[in-house]
Amino acid sequence: MTRYVLGIDAGTESIRTGIYNEIGKCVSFGVSENTNIHQHPGWGEQSVDQWNQSLIESINLAFMDSNVQPDQIEGIGLDGTSCTVVFMDKEGRPLRDAVMWMDIRASEEADEIASCGDPALKYVGFSKVSAEWFPCKNLWIKRNEPEVYEKAATIFEHTDWIAYRLTGEITANINTVSIRWFYNRNEGGFPVSLYEKIGLGDIFSKLPDRIVEIGEVVGGLSSEIAGLTGLRAGIPVAGGCADAYMGVIGVNALKPGKLALITGSSQLHIGMTDRELHAPGIFGTFPDAIVPGMEVVEAGQISTGSILKWFVSQFMNKNITDEAESRGISVYQLMDEQAAKIAPGSEGLVILEHWQGNRTPWVDAESRGVIRGLTLKHTPAHIFRAIMEAVVYGTQIILQKMEEGGVYIDEIIACGGATQSDLWMQIHADVTGKQIVIPEEQQAVSLGSAIAGTVGAGIYPSLGIGADAMVRISRIITPDKKMTEIYREYVRQYEATYENLKVESAKLVRTLK
Repeated sequence: MTRYVLGIDAGTESIRTGIYNEIGKCVSFGVSENTNIHQHPGWGEQSVDQWNQSLIESINLAFMDSNVQPDQIEGIGLDGTSCTVVFMDKEGRPLRDAVMWMDIRASEEADEIASCGDPALKYVGFSKVSAEWFPCKNLWIKRNEPEVYEKAATIFEHTDWIAYRLTGEITANINTVSIRWFYNRNEGGFPVSLYEKIGLGDIFSKLPDRIVEIGEVVGGLSSEIAGLTGLRAGIPVAGGCADAYMGVIGVNALKPGKLALITGSSQLHIGMTDRELHAPGIFGTFPDAIVPGMEVVEAGQISTGSILKWFVSQFMNKNITDEAESRGISVYQLMDEQAAKIAPGSEGLVILEHWQGNRTPWVDAESRGVIRGLTLKHTPAHIFRAIMEAVVYGTQIILQKMEEGGVYIDEIIACGGATQSDLWMQIHADVTGKQIVIPEEQQAVSLGSAIAGTVGAGIYPSLGIGADAMVRISRIITPDKKMTEIYREYVRQYEATYENLKVESAKLVRTLK
């Protein structure tokens, strides 16, 4: 008998619900879009009320064109964006819009935290702290919206809110508390000294008491959600994690030497190690953040696919859009075709993809995007390709930092929107000099949540066994060594662009605050 679970992926642009069987086949998918709110440069928020509508809608849409009935679902896995912070009152109502992962308003707080000297700063290599992280955002809220902070009975993340909405249980998940809250259960849990030093010593009464593992049963599905979706009340809802980390499970990059490249609006690079290490320019290693007993190293780029979307939506001329429409293809496909005809390096264009700052390796919330080397010869296709290349230059710098810190990568397993472009994947292979493995199921984050759902439902005993059973490889892309050599100089130029402009960029950003 075929068995089914739901994989719910609450991402930046939408909430997506997939129906999966026990061998990893996606039967049907439901998508409900989110709206991002940008009140000021560098800010990013979303409505928790909209999440509620999108969650229910995505579940119901998944069953509309499916032969699977809601009462056949045996378990639910889930994920959310991180670090996206939710503030709830004692009745469970949101006190404000959620502060999204991409929000970097707390850059001054991040600098203060980085200078406090606490031993917990080892997770950032005793270097800069990202303004995206949990303590930074809470400190900003406490200072600038004290009424919200005081009224907050529960402060947790997007993933935890999804679990709460489905079950009524208030929990935090081991993944996000480890990777964004400085939590280490092997060293006593939360670093109280860090929080006290920065003025957040009173936050612990507002945090969930229970911390759950990925795949652990949070609780049974509530009768309310069952009534809204047709799912059976009481089916197990499994503990989740940050969306990108769920993608690591969904591509089965659960062994040392493999790097999960999670692409989308942003880009994350996550690998497993069997030993603790810390170095500037990378985050971690984080203990038990995915698999108990294993360490996780992380890096990431805030703006990647979102820059291509911005460029296409803001600057495509009518000739391009008309041609794409007449051929029955998307503008992205047309631009991909044109960009593939341009030589590596986009004829001298170097772009810094810091539209929302830099997460790693420079951890610089005040860096901004740069397009350098423009001439009258350059076309939209040149810029389109140069954006793709810039993203990969950033990835290459990250890989270099990882190797300097002792993390060696043999292959990159990629998933997400960027894998739809053969050109972009070849650029990844050529710039990094490493083979790129593409799994068959490209909704890897949803699949990862489904795998967690199978563990919660008792179908598989562990995430590793579930991933072995449910993840399959589609193709492998090998690097062109000649292209790797050509790109070496462009990577150097990319790094020099940041180093030479970082001080002036910060000055300009501060005038806008």
